[in-house]
Amino acid sequence: MGAFARQLMGFVRRFRSERGGATALEFAMVALPFFFMMFAILELGRVFVLASTLENAAMDAGRLIRTGQIQTTGGTAATFKTAICQRMGIFGGDCQSRLSIDVRVLPQFNNPSAPDPMAGGTFSEGQLTFQPGDAEDIILVRSWWRQPLFTPFMAAGLSRLNDGNVVLSSATAFRNEPYQ
Repeated sequence: MGAFARQLMGFVRRFRSERGGATALEFAMVALPFFFMMFAILELGRVFVLASTLENAAMDAGRLIRTGQIQTTGGTAATFKTAICQRMGIFGGDCQSRLSIDVRVLPQFNNPSAPDPMAGGTFSEGQLTFQPGDAEDIILVRSWWRQPLFTPFMAAGLSRLNDGNVVLSSATAFRNEPYQ
């Protein structure tokens, strides 16, 4: 056996018997999946809080329509959108660009025939409308919030759009009060 072979075999024996860096090596193997999972949990929690906030804001702002405040003051879609954004709390900063609304009169509570703006993998606001109705009309209020995701693979699992944004939606239906 040559000198090089003896040196190589000695290096291999020392490498196999050395245990000093085992902890660092194990941490390196576990760290990436651990941090990915932690960021995914945090982002999923953020999405759930955002969805709950959107639902509450849309229902609370819907009261402006139900009581006739929007109709009697000449409120518009922008007025109603601003009312929702004011109720979004910490998420209200970029609300105007991320929020889309649809308010329409329904002929009856069962079988609403409202169009889906997310058909085809893109979000199309072309069929959205703002019709707050009159006293005692049945109203459907829908809102959508487009939220980008930062954790890899979460966007693929949660998104219905081709751009990777997750779209949170809220819907409520009610009969307007008999306001004057």
